[in-house]
Amino acid sequence: MDVSAFEISNFLKSKSFADHRLIQRGSRSANVSSLRYKAFGPLQIAEYSSGSSMEVRIPNLDDAYHLQIVLSGEGHCVFDGTSLPIQAGDSIMLTPGTEYTLGYSRDCVQLSVRIPLEFLHQSAREFGYFTAGGPIRFIPRGVNVINEGPIRHLLRDVLEFDVRNTSERAQLYYAKLLCHGILQSHESGICLNDRVNPSEHRHIAQIRNYVLDHLTEDIGIGDLVELCRISRKSLYNLFEKETGQTPSTYIRQLKLETIYSELSGDDRNIRNVTEVALKYGFTNLGRFSAQYREHIGELPSETLRRQSH
Repeated sequence: MDVSAFEISNFLKSKSFADHRLIQRGSRSANVSSLRYKAFGPLQIAEYSSGSSMEVRIPNLDDAYHLQIVLSGEGHCVFDGTSLPIQAGDSIMLTPGTEYTLGYSRDCVQLSVRIPLEFLHQSAREFGYFTAGGPIRFIPRGVNVINEGPIRHLLRDVLEFDVRNTSERAQLYYAKLLCHGILQSHESGICLNDRVNPSEHRHIAQIRNYVLDHLTEDIGIGDLVELCRISRKSLYNLFEKETGQTPSTYIRQLKLETIYSELSGDDRNIRNVTEVALKYGFTNLGRFSAQYREHIGELPSETLRRQSH
């Protein structure tokens, strides 16, 4: 309690919370600054107020997302030349790879949750989402999560839990649920997959995560054998039993569904289907279109055309 904004900033830097530069605007009100900090499983959570108008410049989040919530007062977020106002109760998701400038009023109280990039991606996969390679791009838009939405009760529970009396497994479980709630409430360029039934077998899950991490690479059967440390015959038998497919078909379908997610997303930089197909290793475009239509139910050009309209 009653510490300077720069002491709060230095503490969060010491925890690798986020690389940032703090600029204080105006004088500080007495006895109103405070910091509450908690490490909860893979998450880091900080609730803080400074008692003065502040500006926080974040050059790059690199390996983590940040859920920013204004609990009281008001603020704004500047990114890519756009300024987004944030009112009390509003939240935004800060995405790796983008520079942000956050401004806060004198009476502002903020809650920030740091979520490791890989943990959010892993949680998204477990809940049936497909990412299109690279970080999940959240659309910068204020979402009121205090009065409504799927994460308000989860946030309350996570904040109230005594970490010393909460098992690591329980912390991990609630952290994944929070990620799921964020994906439901904050718009992004990813979509749910309803075409492949995920297997509970640990090797299939392991392979699925490996493939999704190396989608643009040429993945061979030998890579999967080495990953799982089983024989080729055992690998084929496992896939036949768990998925009813060959490993190659399974890999191709994961790639096709990721391409569908990318073509139907909001990325306006996609010029044509060819560049996306080549990105994921489909060099025979005629065969690619046929495989895509067989699995997705429409031609890739139709998916892209619908997105562009």
